[in-house]
Amino acid sequence: PPSFHRLIEERDLCIIPSNLEGDIPDIRLRRRIFILANLVSIYERSRIFVKNLVEARERVGYNSILYAPGVADAKNLSLLIYLGVDLVDSTKAFVSARKGILFFPEGNVSVEDAGKICSCPICEKFEDPEDMGFEDILLHNLLMLRREMDRIRFFISKGRLRELVETRVSNSPELLEKFRILNDEFYGFLEERTPIIKKERLMACLRESLDYPEIKRFRKRVIEWYEKPRCTKILVLLPCSAKKPYSQSKSHRMFKSSIKGCGNTNVIHEMIVTSPLGIVPRELEMIYPANLYDIPVTGRWFGDELEMIKDMLARYIKRNRYDMILSHLPDDLSALVEEVLGEVVVTCKGNPTSRESLENLRRNLKEMVSGYEHVSREERLIDDLRSISSYQFGREVAEKLIMDGCEVKGKYPSLRVFWKGKQICSLSKERGLISLSLEGGRILFSENRNIVEIEDVDIKGSVLAPCVKRADPCIRIEDEVVIKREGRFYGVGIARMNGREMVDLEYGEAVRLRHHL
Repeated sequence: PPSFHRLIEERDLCIIPSNLEGDIPDIRLRRRIFILANLVSIYERSRIFVKNLVEARERVGYNSILYAPGVADAKNLSLLIYLGVDLVDSTKAFVSARKGILFFPEGNVSVEDAGKICSCPICEKFEDPEDMGFEDILLHNLLMLRREMDRIRFFISKGRLRELVETRVSNSPELLEKFRILNDEFYGFLEERTPIIKKERLMACLRESLDYPEIKRFRKRVIEWYEKPRCTKILVLLPCSAKKPYSQSKSHRMFKSSIKGCGNTNVIHEMIVTSPLGIVPRELEMIYPANLYDIPVTGRWFGDELEMIKDMLARYIKRNRYDMILSHLPDDLSALVEEVLGEVVVTCKGNPTSRESLENLRRNLKEMVSGYEHVSREERLIDDLRSISSYQFGREVAEKLIMDGCEVKGKYPSLRVFWKGKQICSLSKERGLISLSLEGGRILFSENRNIVEIEDVDIKGSVLAPCVKRADPCIRIEDEVVIKREGRFYGVGIARMNGREMVDLEYGEAVRLRHHL
């Protein structure tokens, strides 16, 4: 009835009907809570269900709450939150209790099949779960939901929600189906909400870890944005190590010693071949996630991992040319490299760290570099910094940020770049990325990149979201950004929200200022 709809509007609510097409209409109303109705009816249709939730989340924006009624239980709650749901209810807990079904994060179990598997305060009262009544089962289900919510809050606070989701979906075909559809078809949705830097180690334990948004973004930037150091002529492919960054591992210290022994090392470009990142240029090893991930090491490569590496190598080498390529990889990977790149020099004999293999590496490189003019350490540092900048900002910005003839001061990895006596930027040891000074910010501003336009207000240490008028939608959390005020350059800082969040939200820190005029 009309009165119902008026009541909904008065309470700042809006109902969005989910549908079989997954097409959510453009929402022009500003409401605090949006209810995505009829989700129960499409829950089993994974692609439609995921599309409805993603579309609804995109339509309502960051400043409104998305409510998904009737579908939450202890096993799917983390996935619902990962999909962008803010609010759930206990409807399914009631319905399941009527059917004699107990909630568990690992999956729902009928009381007839449960046995003595739960020691929660409710179940402890019963020797046989079949003696539990409706209210007992309901209280158990509500407790399981509450405990799972507490876990989700903890994992969100650590930036590790996806890890929890992976553990929940791994033993559920219906949830894994939804999870894979989300990864395969809605990468942009996930990537926008993923910071470029995290402090917690990325645990890439499952084959689905190939689809982590930060991992896919890393691979995409290496292929599409990154430019190799200009002075390098020889590509050396190396295996990864358990310790990160790779250069701190025992095996890579041995590789470095052999490479150093060839002389003229600055014409050599080291590249680590690994899963799930594919290929990691040495100068990017300090950047997340390359600097902070763990994988199970069995010595066995799966088909999808090998295909990913083959694709990356083929696409990378089209944009970055070398005179010679050397593979110091185990036999299976060297065969893959030869399949993709053609003729390469193979120096590994069995174990990459064996005395014979290391001597082969040193001897072959010494012969290769002998035909090139000596490249100074200063020239190589400038090229490395330009390469890092290209990964971070793209090639065009990198060209203007790190120019030939600039001066580099400091000891790697803590470096500062100067142009005509003015500091342009620095390399952050903690982040592995370029940090801009005011002069560097002016360059980014002139390229119209990562700009946050604010109201004409006095800023102390942070730009709050209500002050933001416009923001580059390409900005991601932890990106370097430049501040625009009254049409002019004002300062530089670190994004604490993505670009769309800054514009949508009415509260919170949008940018943490580093320098301002």
